[in-house]
Amino acid sequence: MRTYKLIVDGFSGLAVLLLSFYLHVSSVKMGLYLSFVLFYLTLLICMEFFSRYQLLLQLGLFILLIVSFPLGLTYYCLLFPSMLLTFLRQEEQAFSWMKLTILSVLGILPLILEHDDWFQLIYMFFLLGTVFVQFLLIKTTIQLTRKEREVERLRIQAGKLREQLDMLEAQRLKDKYFIQLEERNTLSHRIHDELGHSLSGGLIQLEAAKLILQKDSQKAEELLTNAIQINQAGIESIRETLKEMKPPQESLGVTRLKQELKQFEMDYHIRSFLEARGVLEKITPSIWHCLQQNLTEGLTNILKHAEPVKVSVRLVVLNKFIRFEIQNDGKAPEQFTKSLGLVGMEERVAKLGGSVTFRAKNGFLVTTVIPIQ
Repeated sequence: MRTYKLIVDGFSGLAVLLLSFYLHVSSVKMGLYLSFVLFYLTLLICMEFFSRYQLLLQLGLFILLIVSFPLGLTYYCLLFPSMLLTFLRQEEQAFSWMKLTILSVLGILPLILEHDDWFQLIYMFFLLGTVFVQFLLIKTTIQLTRKEREVERLRIQAGKLREQLDMLEAQRLKDKYFIQLEERNTLSHRIHDELGHSLSGGLIQLEAAKLILQKDSQKAEELLTNAIQINQAGIESIRETLKEMKPPQESLGVTRLKQELKQFEMDYHIRSFLEARGVLEKITPSIWHCLQQNLTEGLTNILKHAEPVKVSVRLVVLNKFIRFEIQNDGKAPEQFTKSLGLVGMEERVAKLGGSVTFRAKNGFLVTTVIPIQ
């Protein structure tokens, strides 16, 4: 049951009791009044739990109100504003200013029937209070309606943005597929135009040398020499093609580190950052492999023990050595002991002539230093 209804009805009932003592109402009318109040509260509770019979119950309230006047229970009209509020308010419908107007007009009726000054004063107080409550309900409903509309608008915008993101992702995958097709097509043409012609020319030279090997050995030797040179040119062409198509080692290494951090952030909702500075071309494939394994082990330990909000990874290539740092802002262990994973990090780096240090302060910091050969 609504809190405001209990408050309004409670104060109205108390006022009727006080006024009945003031007017020296007889015990018979007092008993009749209490019966009316109990019946009213019963209808009110039924309206709360049996919403499908709301119209019928509201009709009962209306009949109860009409019956109270011929019985001379004019002081019972103090409950009239509260009953009107119950009668006019319907859960399925929004509040309107028309309802407030009807409430105000009907509320004047007891003032016409009863001329006692105290009654009029008290009744006017409760009538104004009821109108004020209805006004608050109207205001609250308007605010809730606006918020619901705003939420719905934001939901529609979010849906549109989600559709746009899906379209962009689909377009990205489509462009990626076309780029791959273009690269394959380019590679196919280069193999056909350069390597294919070279191999075909070398094969023709070999077949010709075979035919004249017994008749003219000198000419056959020239043909064999040409075939060797043609095949060597073809092999060199293959190397150049693969070299051009293979991405730089430093680009692959940084990309792998970024992908691992991005996947870590998506899986565990921990912000991750990577900073890479210096001449990354100095980093060899074996060092890249070591750094990536150490990053994986570092993130695993962070997830188990640190409970961080942010993870920062810093890679700096200096003149004589490489510095690789993994730092988080989570809790630092009171007593630090090296686990098998951290010992494994040290062993991997030691094979490359480097070292690993651990510092538990303001989070946890793992620093890897590897010399450049």
